[in-house]
Amino acid sequence: MGKIKIVHYINQFFAGIGGEEKADHKPEVREEVVGPGLAIQAGFKGEAEIVATVICGDSYFGENMEEATKEVLGMISKYNPDLVIAGPSFNAGRYGVAAGAVAEAVQNELGIPAITGMYVENPGADMYKKSVYVVETKNSAVGMRDAVAKMVPLALKLVKGEEIGSPEEEGYLARGIRKLTNHLKQNSQCLTLTG
Repeated sequence: MGKIKIVHYINQFFAGIGGEEKADHKPEVREEVVGPGLAIQAGFKGEAEIVATVICGDSYFGENMEEATKEVLGMISKYNPDLVIAGPSFNAGRYGVAAGAVAEAVQNELGIPAITGMYVENPGADMYKKSVYVVETKNSAVGMRDAVAKMVPLALKLVKGEEIGSPEEEGYLARGIRKLTNHLKQNSQCLTLTG
């Protein structure tokens, strides 16, 4: 496998466009690494590159969810990425909902692995943790380094088709998935919550 191609989804704030006054920003794509993408790309240490950044305002996405999702998916699909990373959105609620929706749609409609990162109390975390790997982040962007340190190894495992460990091992929010495991020492089986 050559260098992993990533499309990164971020909101208008992390793209440097503006705050609430620019939250109605329509989807756009830039063929450059923007904002937190710099830290994410550096975290891959040459194994992956962000080939495009898709940007959408939080209000625009929230008020036009179906249309915005289609627009964003259209932009992402043109790059035929190996992986999509949405966020991290920390505790920004509308951003978290958008990032979760994008990651879920990318997986379900494009068949491309996707991950996101959010603070556990972000509304998007509860909405999407069962369908998407949501890496647990700190409350604010101060936790960017920690978020990247968790997202990159999990992203690599997803792309390479490697086995994903438990939420405690990998740093993602529990998905409520149970897995039958063998315990050879006790010669028994038990059902454990692994993801």
